[in-house]
Amino acid sequence: MKGLLVSLLLTSLCQAVQVYLHPAPDVPSRLSLTQAGVVLSRHLNLDRFEDAAAYPGEQELIVGEGPKTGLLLTLSKEHAKDIIPPSLKSTFHLKSRPSPDSLASLIPSYIDRAHHVYSHVYEAQDHAYEKFKRMLDAFSVPAEGSEDAIQQLYSLMTFVDGENLPIDRFGAFDLTHLEDLRHTFGKDSEQYRTAVQTVKVILDRLMERQDVNLALVTVPSHGSKHHRRQQPPQSPLPPPLPRPAEPIDSISTCYSSVDVCGNATNACSGHGQCLEATKAGKTCFVCACSITTDEKGRKEQWAGSACERKDVSGPFVLLAGTTVTLLLLVGGSIALLTAVGDQKLPSTLTGGVASNAH
Repeated sequence: MKGLLVSLLLTSLCQAVQVYLHPAPDVPSRLSLTQAGVVLSRHLNLDRFEDAAAYPGEQELIVGEGPKTGLLLTLSKEHAKDIIPPSLKSTFHLKSRPSPDSLASLIPSYIDRAHHVYSHVYEAQDHAYEKFKRMLDAFSVPAEGSEDAIQQLYSLMTFVDGENLPIDRFGAFDLTHLEDLRHTFGKDSEQYRTAVQTVKVILDRLMERQDVNLALVTVPSHGSKHHRRQQPPQSPLPPPLPRPAEPIDSISTCYSSVDVCGNATNACSGHGQCLEATKAGKTCFVCACSITTDEKGRKEQWAGSACERKDVSGPFVLLAGTTVTLLLLVGGSIALLTAVGDQKLPSTLTGGVASNAH
């Protein structure tokens, strides 16, 4: 009986981390930590940092898709049922329980990655502070102890509205701060119910949009306070790229020293070097992949956490672009010849043909 209770407890802890994706990909309902990271990264257009072979769903080739907005939200599982609308279904949950550090570094890690991919990474502007203070008054919320909750809510509203912001933008918001409102005023308080309804309306609006890739991750409540201390400020424009120049890979491939990095990656597979980087407020070492030259003098780019595989994204884009251009040229030529074939020849040409017949 005791063993059964422990098993049920572990199962509930694993399922405490649920992931809701919109639009929802076709993936299994239970994923390992590695698979979950790949699926989440791919959904947010940050899959260049992951091993594509670990993706558990069907690999789809997307051609000609326009820019999209990436939005990552974290929410306490205990309050998810109050906030998540019925239209947003759970995509998968984790087979094993992630460590508190992994949950704490979720938003900082994806913000770091987004700086290398998106043209804008959102941050609440200083000039919007007065509007934010007016929102506090509207919620009748004292600033102390609840300001973070309303700050995140106001920032989310501003980001989704997108005024003067490009479509190609990324934002990550920690809605576990809404716990503060519930704990301070109670579940049935007007303040908490207003905040919940606001998030519901935002999520319902997002479900109707095709230009936003939404990822909502529910986390255990006991990890949320640690999680929220780790969240760094977000910037509306990407800062200068930190070393290494290549995007930093996942948390599991960030090593404590140069020697550990070199030994674990076989000296970055001989295609790069271990360099110091900062991630989630910690200093560690990752592989920065370099460009090599083969025997025929052709340049080769490398990717992966250990620079173990060739990066074919550049040649593929070039090949795909060339193919599309050729198809357009061929199609245009056929259409032109068809149109010309339906027209009568000019009289000067028909006259010349008739005279030659004599």
